Amino acid sequence: MKLWNSKFKKDLLISYLSEAIVIIVGFLQLLLINKYFGVNIYGQLAIIKSSVGLFSSLLTAKTSESVTRFFKKEELNKNYDRANFVLLVGFIIDFITASLLLLLIYLSSDFISITFLKNKYLSYDIIVYSFVIFITFLKQTFIGFFQSKEMFLNIYIVDVIESVIRILFLLYFIFLLKKNDLLCVIYSFLAGSIFSFFFLICAFVKYYRKFFLNKIHFDKILLKEYLNFNIKTFISSTLKVGARNVDNLILSYYVNSETVGVFETLKKLFSPLSFILSPFSFITLSKFVLYYEKQNFKLLYYYIKKVTLGLIVVSLIILMFLFSILKLFLYYQNIICNDDIIVAFIILGIYYMLPIFIWWARNFIIMYNPSFTIYSNLFLTINSIWIPVFLYKLNYFSGLITICLGILIAYIPSWLFVLLVCFNFIKKPKSYFKIKS
Repeated sequence: MKLWNSKFKKDLLISYLSEAIVIIVGFLQLLLINKYFGVNIYGQLAIIKSSVGLFSSLLTAKTSESVTRFFKKEELNKNYDRANFVLLVGFIIDFITASLLLLLIYLSSDFISITFLKNKYLSYDIIVYSFVIFITFLKQTFIGFFQSKEMFLNIYIVDVIESVIRILFLLYFIFLLKKNDLLCVIYSFLAGSIFSFFFLICAFVKYYRKFFLNKIHFDKILLKEYLNFNIKTFISSTLKVGARNVDNLILSYYVNSETVGVFETLKKLFSPLSFILSPFSFITLSKFVLYYEKQNFKLLYYYIKKVTLGLIVVSLIILMFLFSILKLFLYYQNIICNDDIIVAFIILGIYYMLPIFIWWARNFIIMYNPSFTIYSNLFLTINSIWIPVFLYKLNYFSGLITICLGILIAYIPSWLFVLLVCFNFIKKPKSYFKIKS
């Protein structure tokens, strides 16, 4: 069985089409918020998303990866009652963690509003946004199920529905209700989450009635394996997500929300790089599970080299295009493109190019040993905190350049660690994997 078969190409094409829609709608959302609500409001939204995201990283169970790993394995072995048990465990974990998240954010909302937003009256806005993450948590097992079944279209439809509903509600608030406050933006996010979650539930009921018709076999050994795997991916993801959210919080502590808005606007401009990268990692996870079980590493090695080279070439072309439209992009959002923004753009360009080289690493590590990424993400989180703070203390660069330079320097050690070690893993599998004779 070839990895690059007709079904994979079809899934990849559909993924790119849906990602294109999401990115286009995302840019439209960015333009609407910055133009009609203001860069300050977009900055406040970014701070709320980062602060809530940081708290959610403490609770995220990453059940989508666990469900994909174990549900796929049990279906391959035709243990459907055990497969149902995997789903049930996933649903329970999702609900518990989502509920704990709501409580944690509710108790912390005043602290976030005063410390980072510098406005105590925005605590209610934070609580409302927490329900967006609550629903995101509840989606994880459903997404893991569809990913394991390679029914990617349903997941892409969910993303498209969520993005389109957000835009429709934003337009409603702007042109019909004539409102332009932060709460309206958050309500649009919440509406998108609710509609997309409803579709996800309906799709699951339609395509997997076995969950309701077949019995569920409780298996202590399977539960122990699942939780052990889940804990490792949880720790790794917690550290990684924490590192990704801390930049806006550090920036908001030293500067105003408008600078945070400019920073987030620049990061949004690099969405096309994520556009070309994310489908490969997402679509190939179930294949990685299959080939790990079959112990066919030569095909994976060839495939990774081929795809990585192509991604690098395409990414460089995209970067040159993005730089050419930078001033025009900012002009339509009433943002002046000064020297600091240009320098920040170049630094972020390097930062977003680096993951291209290790797009495959997480999927591969999930199959070998999920705890491996804990070390790299631990370094990343620690560096993401002390390096930007240290650079701010030096007071040598502007706030925008400092945070961009800080996250780049913080990322490089972890990136090198993952790239070098994982490449050795896949280059010489017999040295690291227990291959059956």
